[in-house]
Amino acid sequence: MQVRFDGSTMRTYVSTLGFHETRVTRPVLRHDLNEGDVVVLLRPATEADEGRGSDAVAHVEDMVDEIAPGASVVIERVDHSEFETAVLQCSDVLRAAEGELIVNFGGGAREIFLPLTLATVAHAQLVDMALQYTDIEQQVREWRVPNLTADVSERVWPTLATISDHDEEISISDITARSEASKSTVTRHVQELAEAGLVDTQTAGKTKFARATTAGHLLLRQREV
Repeated sequence: MQVRFDGSTMRTYVSTLGFHETRVTRPVLRHDLNEGDVVVLLRPATEADEGRGSDAVAHVEDMVDEIAPGASVVIERVDHSEFETAVLQCSDVLRAAEGELIVNFGGGAREIFLPLTLATVAHAQLVDMALQYTDIEQQVREWRVPNLTADVSERVWPTLATISDHDEEISISDITARSEASKSTVTRHVQELAEAGLVDTQTAGKTKFARATTAGHLLLRQREV
């Protein structure tokens, strides 16, 4: 992890960009920008309206120069002639990022947006945060990238299925009552699932609760197919 002289972690923002720079500048400003940070803008290799795209890039560069003169903007031109090529190029950008990796889905061409989405899900373990500037509310939203490559032992799947059956949190004791495993075994299962990002846990007093994450629900459904 790359750190600055003051001990803080540098950030790499990877973002799509269409013609509206606010879809990039607002998420970046909300989550801070400092010297040494990098803003990587994904742009199509070719586009119909190069002028408007260049204007949007210039606005982002002006914002970065004003807020954090020591930060930098990098333009990555993505070859969108083939979907697979675009996905792999987006993957390379994410893998090369230094420091804390923040992916921003800032609109732009679908030929870039969809490949970046797929690459982000494939590299969920590398992504520290995902952001989106919403079309309807026009607000910056954070969302957790589901780790669909999570690797857990076969024995924990029944425990995850029990947790997933409940829309709300379920206690370790209630999970145990609905399974054939002991409480200590269920506790170990929940710990493994939590480390893989398939459940969230919290403790209230002496009671521990678990709730399936989006990744947990999706992987269970994948096994049912």
